[in-house]
Amino acid sequence: MTQHDAASFSALVDQQLEAAQRGLDALLALPSGASAEEVSATFDRIGREIGEISGLAELFSSVHPDEAVREGAEVASQKISAFVTELNLHRGAYERFADLDVGDDLPGDVRRYVEHALRDYRRSGVDKDDATRERVRALQEELIHVGQEFDRNIMAGGRTLRIAEGHAALAGLPADFLAAHPEDADGSVTLSTDPTDFLPVMLYADRDDVRRDFHKEFNLRAFPENVDVLNRLLAKRHELATTLGYDHWAHWACEDKMVGTAQAARDFAERVSARARPVGESEFGDLLEELRSIDPAAERVEAWQSRYLAERVKRRKHSFDSQSVRPYFAYDRVRDGILATTEMLFGVEIKRSEAGSPWHASVECYDVFEGDRPVARFYLDMFPRDGKFKHAAMFQMRSGVEGGALPEAALVCNFPAPTDSDPALLLHDQVTTFFHEVGHLLHHLFSIHRFHGFAGIACEWDFVEVPSQLYEEWGWSAGVLQRFATHHETGEPIPEALVDKLRAAEEFGKGMNVMGQMLYAQFALTLYDRDPAGVDPGELLGQLQRDLTFFEKVPGTAMQCAFGHLHGYSSNYYTYMWSLVISKDFASVFGDDLMSAEKAKRYRDTVLGQGGSDDAGAMAAAFLGRETSFDAWEAWLQG
Repeated sequence: MTQHDAASFSALVDQQLEAAQRGLDALLALPSGASAEEVSATFDRIGREIGEISGLAELFSSVHPDEAVREGAEVASQKISAFVTELNLHRGAYERFADLDVGDDLPGDVRRYVEHALRDYRRSGVDKDDATRERVRALQEELIHVGQEFDRNIMAGGRTLRIAEGHAALAGLPADFLAAHPEDADGSVTLSTDPTDFLPVMLYADRDDVRRDFHKEFNLRAFPENVDVLNRLLAKRHELATTLGYDHWAHWACEDKMVGTAQAARDFAERVSARARPVGESEFGDLLEELRSIDPAAERVEAWQSRYLAERVKRRKHSFDSQSVRPYFAYDRVRDGILATTEMLFGVEIKRSEAGSPWHASVECYDVFEGDRPVARFYLDMFPRDGKFKHAAMFQMRSGVEGGALPEAALVCNFPAPTDSDPALLLHDQVTTFFHEVGHLLHHLFSIHRFHGFAGIACEWDFVEVPSQLYEEWGWSAGVLQRFATHHETGEPIPEALVDKLRAAEEFGKGMNVMGQMLYAQFALTLYDRDPAGVDPGELLGQLQRDLTFFEKVPGTAMQCAFGHLHGYSSNYYTYMWSLVISKDFASVFGDDLMSAEKAKRYRDTVLGQGGSDDAGAMAAAFLGRETSFDAWEAWLQG
C-alpha cells in the first residue's frame, strides 16, 4: 500500500472511478449475444475497480492520523457511493442481465452471479419510473452524508471524567492502571471514555459514585450532536424503503439475509430472550445479594453496578479475580501467540513485513505465506489515539480475486500500548476480542474467487460474525493459551487450574449478557420496522430496557447517540446472536480438539474459503454435515 496525503489519495480515487467508468462502458458495448459468463465477468470488473478504493476510503476515514486525509476519505466515499448509486439505477447495465437466458447449463457460480445481480437491481429500484429513480438517487446521496456525520460524531465524541480526589478515589484499580494515569499537579486524575479506561473502572473501582459518573459520561458520547442526526438517518432510510415499495427499512434490510424477514428476526430475538430470562433472573438475584452485602438497604441493582458486582460474585463463588490472569496477557505475547496459533491451525506462515506503508508509526504490517508463496497481507492498528475509530473492527482493503493482487485487510482495535516500563497487560475479554477480529481477518483473506463479488466477506451479513465468534473459542482453551500466555515477570505459562477458574467464572452473567444483546437487537428492529415519525429513540430505549432486562436506563444518558451499529448494521443487530448460535454449533465439531488441522482445513474449505459463492446455510451444512441447530447454543447458555 502506498503512503498517501490528501492530494494523492484524491487522485487515486479519481483514477479508480475512471477505471470503473471504463468498465461500465465496456459492459454497455458488449454485443447483444454476449454470454452470461462474459456479461458477469465484465460487470464484475467494475466492482473490482471500486473495491480497490472503497475499503481504503472507509479505513482512512476511521483511522488516518491526518485530519485532511480523513476528510478526503469521507469525500471519496461520497464519490464512490454516487457512482455505485448510478450503477445500481442504470437501466442499460440492468438490461444486460435481464436479457440473459439463465439455463441449467451455466456454471453454478455464473448462475448465482446473474441471479444476485438481478435481485440487487430489483432492490435498488432500477425498474421504477424516472421520478422515483431520481428520488432514490437523491436519498442515497443524503444517506451517505448523514451516515458519515453520525460516525464522525461518535469518533469525535469521546468525553472525559475528572476525578478530583485522584488515586484515592480509584481504590480497586490495578497498580499498572494507576501508574498509567498519574495525578495532575492539583492531585486530580482525568479519565477518557475510551475502552482502555472505561472497562477497568467499571470492573474494579470500589467507589460507586465513580462508576456511576463514568457510566453517565460514557453514555453521553456524541450527545447531543447525534440526536438530530439519528432522527434524520431513520427518516431518510424509511423514506427510501417505502419509495422502493417496502413497508419499512427493516423489511428491505432483512430480505437478503439468512433470516429473510424482519418478523423472523423479531421471532428469533424473542425466542432467545425467553431462553435467557430464567438464567438471567438467577444471576440478577446473585448481583442483588452481593450488593446487599455492601449496602443492606439496597433495593435494586443499577446499570453502573453490574460489572463490578459480577466481579465480586465470581470472586466469591469461583475464587476467581479477573485481574489474576492479566499478568499472563502482555500485549506482545498475546499478539504473537494468536498469530502463531493461526499458523499452526491453518498451515500458513505469518511474517512481519517492512514492505507495507502503514498510515501511522504504531501500525504493523504482516504478510501471509503458504509455502514460499505470499497469499495475503494485513495490518494491525491496535492502540487508541485522537481521531481514531474507538472500538474494534476488521476493515477490508482489497478482496482476493484469482489472478489479481493479493487480498489485504486491517485490524483496528483500542488496546493499551506497551512501553519500556509497561507491558500492557490485557483483560481476558481483550484477548478474546483479538481472536474475534482475527476470525474476521481469516474469513476475508482466505476467500479468493474468480468473481470479486463473491470474494472476501461476501456472505449474508447475518453469517458474517460466525467466523469471528467461533475463533473466540480458542481464547478459552488452556492448551491454546499455555502456548503463549506466560507471566510477564516469571515466564511461567498460565496454570491450567487458573484457566479452569476463568472458564467457570465466565459461566456467570451469560443470561444477563444475552438479554442485553437482545435489548440492542429489539431496539434496532423497533427503530427500523415502522415509520420513525413520532418515535423518540431515547424513550424507546428506556422502555425496552425495562421490559427486556433487569436494569433501568440511567436518567440523562443517551446511549443511542454513540450506538454506531444503528448506522452500520441498521435494523440487524440480531446478527450477533444469530451468528453465535451457528458458531456454537460449529464449535461442537471441534470439541476439545481445537488444534485439529484436519477439522480446520475442512472449515477453511467449506466456509472461510467460500466467501459469497454459496448460501450461508449451505456452507454451514457442508461443514456440519447437517442443518444448523440451537442445541449447542442452548447447552452453552445453560452451562
